[in-house]
Amino acid sequence: MAISRQARVTGGGVGGRSPEKPLPWNERASEAAEHLAVMLLGWARVLVGTVQQLQGPTCASCTHPSCSYADLGREPHRDPAHVASWLHRHAGALIAHPAGPDAVEEILLAVRNARYATDSPPRDLIYAGPCDACDADLYARPDASRVACRWCRDDEGDRLVYEVHARRQWMLNALEDRQLTAPAIARALTSLIRPIKPALLHTWISRRKLQPAGLDDLNRMVFRVGDVIDLMAAGEARKAERMPVVA
Repeated sequence: MAISRQARVTGGGVGGRSPEKPLPWNERASEAAEHLAVMLLGWARVLVGTVQQLQGPTCASCTHPSCSYADLGREPHRDPAHVASWLHRHAGALIAHPAGPDAVEEILLAVRNARYATDSPPRDLIYAGPCDACDADLYARPDASRVACRWCRDDEGDRLVYEVHARRQWMLNALEDRQLTAPAIARALTSLIRPIKPALLHTWISRRKLQPAGLDDLNRMVFRVGDVIDLMAAGEARKAERMPVVA
């Protein structure tokens, strides 16, 4: 996977723990979605040669039930939603396949993990990274300077505490050179800086302000996160310059 909690980086803790800690921005939602998409596509490719391929033309874009049915009777697209629909259409063939039990178990596990990873964080709190000791997600009030892990204690028996600003800056620094899809970047930077929509990245492309860094395994454009951070900072600077000076 392009995003891994196995990497180790340094910074941000209080209480004498090891400076080593998991990768800061907990992209579990993105990682779980990526794993689910790749896994579904893999099982679709296993199954595609064993199902009947429907023939005949279909509309390029419509809501005709016959076109939808015919489309799902052909090789699936790479789009995860279409692959999921395709597998649902051929669920009987998947179950009957010799590897069917393994497929069902793997799909159910991946869906369960994706649902867990996308659970909404506590309302009105901001993400402050994972705890060094137990890897649990830490959430703090927006005005808080420190956040404590509810589970872990330092060598003196006190709760393990972290500086919120330092942790969030550490997460941004660790993200800078990563190459992620527009939705993944939007989720991360919305949490760490300010709200941003994936469509804005494509607007910057059309204006030649941003260049894709390449394609991922699902043929989706990926971008260097640091380039997006720089463009966001430049936008904030222009807004500040246009603001009237109050005497």
